[in-house]
Amino acid sequence: MREYTDDKLLTAILANNAAEIKRLKKSGTTLTPTVKDALSADAGRKPTDSETFEKHCAIQYTFCKSTDKMKAEKFIAVMQNLRAELDAPIIYFSSIFKDASPSNIEEPSVLECVIECFDNKRINKRRLMCDYIDKDKSGLLAVCAEHGWLAQPKKRDEMIKYASDNNRTECAAWLLEFKNRTADLAAERVKAEKKMLRELNADPNSVTELKKIWSFEKTADGNIVIIGYKGDRNEITVPGSIGGVTVTAIGDYAFSPDAKRIRAAQRELRKSLTKITLPDTVERIGEFAFFKCRSLSQINLPERLTEISKGMLDITGMEEIVIGSNIKKIGAVAFYGCPGLKTVRICEGVAEIGEAAFYYCTGLETVELPRSIKKIPKNTMSESPFWACNKLTIMVHRGSYAEKYCKENNQNYKIMEK
Repeated sequence: MREYTDDKLLTAILANNAAEIKRLKKSGTTLTPTVKDALSADAGRKPTDSETFEKHCAIQYTFCKSTDKMKAEKFIAVMQNLRAELDAPIIYFSSIFKDASPSNIEEPSVLECVIECFDNKRINKRRLMCDYIDKDKSGLLAVCAEHGWLAQPKKRDEMIKYASDNNRTECAAWLLEFKNRTADLAAERVKAEKKMLRELNADPNSVTELKKIWSFEKTADGNIVIIGYKGDRNEITVPGSIGGVTVTAIGDYAFSPDAKRIRAAQRELRKSLTKITLPDTVERIGEFAFFKCRSLSQINLPERLTEISKGMLDITGMEEIVIGSNIKKIGAVAFYGCPGLKTVRICEGVAEIGEAAFYYCTGLETVELPRSIKKIPKNTMSESPFWACNKLTIMVHRGSYAEKYCKENNQNYKIMEK
């Protein structure tokens, strides 16, 4: 990013050149409106045109680069001079400065200056305190405490745990002493006991409790779709309603360890799921809902479900599956790469099998196709539902579409007597 050199007074202030600052001010020179807009506390409002936005970024970058690793005395002088010229009570704590700030603010006097001069709402207080703990600088934690950053017991105890877990003995000792000196331990104990009682007595089916386990949202028709599992059990029963509202759908990747924006622990838990019970209210299951749930050995398909969606199941623990008559379509790659699957029985009523539905189910030995089947993709690597199922024998009815398909696509098959 280019530096900004168009403002003489800003350059003099950042250089802490007192004589030049005095000369420029005597001649009537002030900070340009662009500089003031970029560095004042309300600079978070994005400029309306790209040229102004680029100038703001250049100014903030120049400011950050110039102040990085400044000695405390110079830093404080620069901030005080700048704030005086901005005609503003506080300086904008830009994302550029925020990203560099842990290496900037490592002396108590500098931290005091930052808290006094900058927009505190944009300061990542947790990040700074963790950085100070990493460096075992308890003096900086004392400044944080003086300004109320450790006033909340939860935040204070979080920092104590962080210091202890990372073997930062000086900071851990200071934080514990601070707690003993300032905390109303009796009141905190009573509060904690009340919270524990509320949790023990809480209705496990209340919306508050269910929110701890499930991520969900309302659908356009006013029902609920489950979009994620946040619990810690390997066997799960999905609720049929939440807050009196019916659960009618399971969202894309809802149980899959491949879902985006989930923690590593949640990802591992999803890989270990063994049993999922879905309520009969579910009418739709999203794409890849159980994808890569390789430990899953038991799951039911609700009666209202009419389609097995794309990539829905990816199971190594299930050897046999029956697809009921309520299902009308088996979606593309629905059972992609399930090597443990041996037997599939598809009941009358199913009309279509999607592309690569059983692709690379290398252990698959038998698939029963009903008379109702009317559409199966042709036998090519990209489309065949049974590609790489080398052990497979397809069971069909004499004279059915399925028999014709097997003949035309060189699939190994047998006629069912029943």
